Amino acid sequence: MAGEESGGPPFAAIKVTLAGADLTDKIAPRLIKLQLSEKRGEEADSLELELHDHDNLLDIPPEGAELEVSIGWQRGPGVTIGLVDKGKFKVDEVTWGGPPDVLTIRARSADFTAGFRVRKEKKWTGTTVGAVLREIAGSNSLSASIDGELAGKELPVLAQDQRSDAAMLRFLGRRFDAVATIKGKTLIFSPIGKGQTASGKALPAFNVTRQSGDRYQWSRAAREEYGGVEARWHDKDKSKRTTVKAGAGGKGTPKRLKRTYHTEAEAKAAAEAEHKRVQRAGASFDLTLAYGDAALYPEQKGKLQGFKPSIDETDWLVSEVTHTLDGSGGFRTGLKLEKAA
Repeated sequence: MAGEESGGPPFAAIKVTLAGADLTDKIAPRLIKLQLSEKRGEEADSLELELHDHDNLLDIPPEGAELEVSIGWQRGPGVTIGLVDKGKFKVDEVTWGGPPDVLTIRARSADFTAGFRVRKEKKWTGTTVGAVLREIAGSNSLSASIDGELAGKELPVLAQDQRSDAAMLRFLGRRFDAVATIKGKTLIFSPIGKGQTASGKALPAFNVTRQSGDRYQWSRAAREEYGGVEARWHDKDKSKRTTVKAGAGGKGTPKRLKRTYHTEAEAKAAAEAEHKRVQRAGASFDLTLAYGDAALYPEQKGKLQGFKPSIDETDWLVSEVTHTLDGSGGFRTGLKLEKAA
């Protein structure tokens, strides 16, 4: 599956290398399915390759082997020709069975190293989000791309308490409503919905029409209406708990966070993060594109056209992308969208 445009219907293209050796010509004729899922944060991106092994000539890749994958279109009208690099994946599970004999390889983003998942015990006092994340990045031989405003958030007390660095990254991402992940050997920490690459460049907006969708489903779950979010902090000078609030309006009473924070700034940041999550939870939209688009990524913002008026009027945010290619040259992209806050 190389990459030259020619006549005929759209036909997908892949490129797979193992330890620098190009395996595309060997894998492409055997491809049953390639599925690649890209997450916004918390979880590593994942890859699954399902291959025919009817002649028993496929080698079982060793555990920890590193695959580099690119996907896209080889030819066809109405699609963008060419390959998009999707990064490196480390093999963590392999199955082989039959008949007919099939080899299935599962791998996860190579950026999430084994050391990143080792439990640790550590405590910080009087520090900031940026200082903690830069320390975590440095100890894992990663560079760091941390949003300036989030980097300055105060952390009066923070304990790792037998959490891994991966768990700490998830914890801080949840606490500050941030994209918290690793891409291209870079630890990324940025507000959800800001829509930036690791280098700080804005991601392009997407525009999907009803005609380009194969399947779609909109949903809105009934949820309690909150009149903003409240968080409490302990005011040592006045020896009492004080409340701060983020957001306003809504028919109900404010949602109150259970935890009591050390400072006003910490409480305010927590309330603002939860308020953004509540806003995004208003609606979701799942969509499968009939012709896949490898250039779509989590955190892109955009619009839908040709659906219900309320759906078309909503600003949407990509939370997850799943690309699926098959041995017949088919390529579809599944999108999970949420309401942009």
